[in-house]
Amino acid sequence: MASVTVRIACRHKWWLKYYLAGVLVMARLTCREPCPERFSYWVGRGIKIEVHPE
Repeated sequence: MASVTVRIACRHKWWLKYYLAGVLVMARLTCREPCPERFSYWVGRGIKIEVHPE
């Protein structure tokens, strides 16, 4: 079996850390948990994963 070497780059959008901080603050203030579907949707939009063969 042949081996393949790849480089994986994970980048985040500039607004993702502010979104995560805002969700954390609101969750702590309201003593509630964020909606997992909505949270996953925005995190998925904020992260870009690239695979580069070497």
